[in-house]
Amino acid sequence: MAVSGIILAGGRSSRMGRDKTLLLFKNETLIERTVRKLQNFVDEIIIASNHTAKYNLPGIVEVPDSYPGMGPLGGMHAGLMTAQHQYSFIVSCDMPFFTEELARYLLERRAGCDVVVPEIGNRLEPLCAVYSRNCIKPIEKCLQAGVSQVFRFYPDVRVCKIVESDLRQVGDIKEIFCNLNTPEDLYYLGESDKPVS
Repeated sequence: MAVSGIILAGGRSSRMGRDKTLLLFKNETLIERTVRKLQNFVDEIIIASNHTAKYNLPGIVEVPDSYPGMGPLGGMHAGLMTAQHQYSFIVSCDMPFFTEELARYLLERRAGCDVVVPEIGNRLEPLCAVYSRNCIKPIEKCLQAGVSQVFRFYPDVRVCKIVESDLRQVGDIKEIFCNLNTPEDLYYLGESDKPVS
C-alpha cells in the first residue's frame, strides 16, 4: 500500500532561538535530512510549514495550516488533508535520528488502526507516528474547539500503541526519539559551539 510522508516544520523554534528546520546537522539542514530519509520509503512528501515555497525542494509539496497557531496538530491536519494516500508517516523535523526501520515497523502495524503511535514508558511519541485520513474529522473537531494537544482526538479513532519492548527491535529508543529543541541539544551532539549562558 502506498503511503505519504508528512514533515511537521511549522514550529516557532522559540527555545532554539532560530529556525530549527534550517539548522545544519551532519552537513545538511534538518529539513533536507528529514526529506532524504523519507524518500527511501514513502510515495510522496508533504511539508507542513505555514508556507507554500519556503524550501523549494524538488517534488516536495509545502502546505500552510488551515488552523494557524494550533501547533503540530494544525500541521498534521494540513498534511493529512493534502495527502494522496490513506496512511501517512508523520514526523517532526527536529527528530534527526528517526529511522526508516522504525517507520516501516510502525507502518506494518497499521491494519485496522487509524493511529500507530510509539509509547515509551507512559509517554506517547505522537510526532513520530502513523496516521490515517480517518483522523481528519476528529482533528478538525479539536481544532475548531481550540484544542491543540495532539492526543486529544485519540478517543475518537482506533489507536494502536507500540510499547517500548517492541520498539527496541528497531534501534536505540533514546536516540531514535531524540528531539533537538535548544542550542544545548546541538552542543551535546557535537554540532555547535557551547552556548553562551
